[in-house]
Amino acid sequence: MSFVRFRELFLVGFSGLFIVIIAAAISPVGAQQSDFVPVTDAVLRNPDPGDWLRWRRDHSASGYSPLEQVNRQNVGKLALAWAWPMEDGQQEQEPIVHNGVMYLPHSNNVVQALDARTGELIWEYRRDFPEDVGSRTTRNIAIYQDKIFLGTPDAYLVALSAQTGAVVWETKVADYQKRDRYTAGPIAADGKIFAGLSCNVGTLIPCFMTAHDAATGKLLWRRESIAGPGDPKEHNATWGGVPYEERKKGSFWLTGSYDPDLKLVYWTTGSSYPYPEILKGTGAGAVLYTNSLLALDAETGAIRWFFQMMPRDNFDMDHQDNPILADVEIRGVQRKVVYTLGKTGILWALDRETGEHLWNRQLVTHQNIFEDIDPETGAITMNEKIIPREVGTSHLVCPGMRGGKLFQTDAYNPMTNLLYSPVTNECIVFRILPTEVSVSGLDFGQIEPMEGAAGKAGRLAAVSASTGQLQWTYDQRAGIGSVLTTGGGLVFAGDFHRYFRALDAQTGEVLWEVPLSGPVTGYPISYAVDGKQYVAVGAGEGTGGQRHIGQLYPELKAPEGSNILMVFALGE
Repeated sequence: MSFVRFRELFLVGFSGLFIVIIAAAISPVGAQQSDFVPVTDAVLRNPDPGDWLRWRRDHSASGYSPLEQVNRQNVGKLALAWAWPMEDGQQEQEPIVHNGVMYLPHSNNVVQALDARTGELIWEYRRDFPEDVGSRTTRNIAIYQDKIFLGTPDAYLVALSAQTGAVVWETKVADYQKRDRYTAGPIAADGKIFAGLSCNVGTLIPCFMTAHDAATGKLLWRRESIAGPGDPKEHNATWGGVPYEERKKGSFWLTGSYDPDLKLVYWTTGSSYPYPEILKGTGAGAVLYTNSLLALDAETGAIRWFFQMMPRDNFDMDHQDNPILADVEIRGVQRKVVYTLGKTGILWALDRETGEHLWNRQLVTHQNIFEDIDPETGAITMNEKIIPREVGTSHLVCPGMRGGKLFQTDAYNPMTNLLYSPVTNECIVFRILPTEVSVSGLDFGQIEPMEGAAGKAGRLAAVSASTGQLQWTYDQRAGIGSVLTTGGGLVFAGDFHRYFRALDAQTGEVLWEVPLSGPVTGYPISYAVDGKQYVAVGAGEGTGGQRHIGQLYPELKAPEGSNILMVFALGE
């Protein structure tokens, strides 16, 4: 579809009615923004309440907007303000908004600047790819000074002019033909761009993240996700004698967070492959630093500390998350905390200066991966009964690799001191295959219902950030997507059955809901222009997680395709 052409009419199902949306005349691609205000480090530290400046809004990746015009009393009056069709492909995008302009990433590395009040197009960037480039998901972008930054499916970092969309610089970071690419965008701070690669099963190298000079793209440092030369011997020993050259994967496929005072970058890592340890040759080793939260020195890339949430992973249980930073009181002491949640469905609270374990909480209704987690230290004892011992065996794993928390993001509201976390209660049967048959070593089999879920795969859990105690849950049949919380006492979340909802942040009561065009798999945001608050979210083509839940509950059928960004505001 060409976004430069005048748009045709399109229909959107909304609250049982059909609303005809006619796009306004659009500005020429490349049009200038005469009133552009650079995004400095001071601005990133203290964003304007109406802006949404980076992945999950600010350096803390909290998914919290302080806006309160839309609140518990009036949220029922939300109505569609405008909508914008998006590129075909997997719908997992998050826009950013600065000074009344929305910068919207699409699949296939299309980026557009839109008037955030009306959706009118200001400029467009469209990347040309080699024909053999595979998955083209682009989840998010970054803004810093006068530039927009993105990672590409052919493993480049690109800087665009925020005013015109013109390319300022681009730099090749890896070789996409070795199955390395970007699916998540970078973050920007202190003159640097930080970005993590997504490395597919079959990649020929350990995955890595890098820092670059924001002005030029020059490489400043590189850090692998896998222990190797220069790392402690005991960390290398967790690979059971497997040579460094044969240690693979450890993706960075979601974007991290940043503490500008500690000068630490927080990023989570994925699994190694082949997944089963009997095929990897690692024995009972923890295979560091996979499935971990890394705290990296922003100046050098050195690991200041790490915490592994899923050691000895045999079942593709990546620990990928938006690590949330918050300063909260825990056991009577004010702490700098980082919170993280992954596929296991365990929410972890750690001291973000030291990595000390503070508490953990199981959010799924059942898990059989761990035999025990020490409540004081967080030390993990694996459940040996499900560890594969030979090829050809099958194993029921709870949660499965699409259960717990997959690509969805959670949120933290400082007004309630609650974390809002989406998890999926489902299990999966894995069968161990030889690598000649499957590079991963796994056959991803039948999805099974989870014990204790009572036919409800989707859960939104509200948890005390101080104690880890569960405050409320909202449970339903369909899986739940990413979360936004606001100063208006609200939590917004969509689901894979195409409903978008607002809940009371204190109680979990549903206050408003609307069916959208398809599975709600975009990342919701809120922003304000000219004193008016908006809530935006993308819907359309579902993800693997959405499709798998259909195995459990076939009646949950949502239309796919026709990706659309939908923007809501209070009716007049």
